[in-house]
Amino acid sequence: ATEDPRFYNHPGFDVIGIMRAIIQNIREGDMVSGASTIAQQVVRALVLPEGTERTINRKIREVVLAAEVTRSYPRDKILEIYVNSINYGNLAYGVEAASRMYFNKDAAELTLAEASLLAGIPQSPAVYDPFTPEGQQYALARQKSVLRLMRENGDITPEQEKLAAQAMENY
Repeated sequence: ATEDPRFYNHPGFDVIGIMRAIIQNIREGDMVSGASTIAQQVVRALVLPEGTERTINRKIREVVLAAEVTRSYPRDKILEIYVNSINYGNLAYGVEAASRMYFNKDAAELTLAEASLLAGIPQSPAVYDPFTPEGQQYALARQKSVLRLMRENGDITPEQEKLAAQAMENY
């Protein structure tokens, strides 16, 4: 819901997201949005890790390879690879490591409240670091955004959103 809301519906790249990013970048006069899908992020991290330069040629390669990955693998497998390889901060790579780092439990035991907090961290692990006072505030605000997006997508009810947000208030 937060990283790639049309993940199950696009061919590995998101035309709507790309158009939105182009408009934002033109308005700002700089590269402020990249519109990378989960498949593109997997490709960037595991297939094209040689650099982080943001060139049009590299973006085209990402799109082509992401489309091929999406055509070749089930969506749930791509999502599994993604959540098991991304940085959740504090040297925790992958959801299992993050679950142990932040909640001292297996990822399979996470509650909606805990999972939604973790889902918000990878966007900016240093900013959303729950171990620092400022980062904790940002992480909790981000968690509420994740829950809102999940509700708007129909993944959770308003009541689940409210209870999950309240559950993390004393984190």
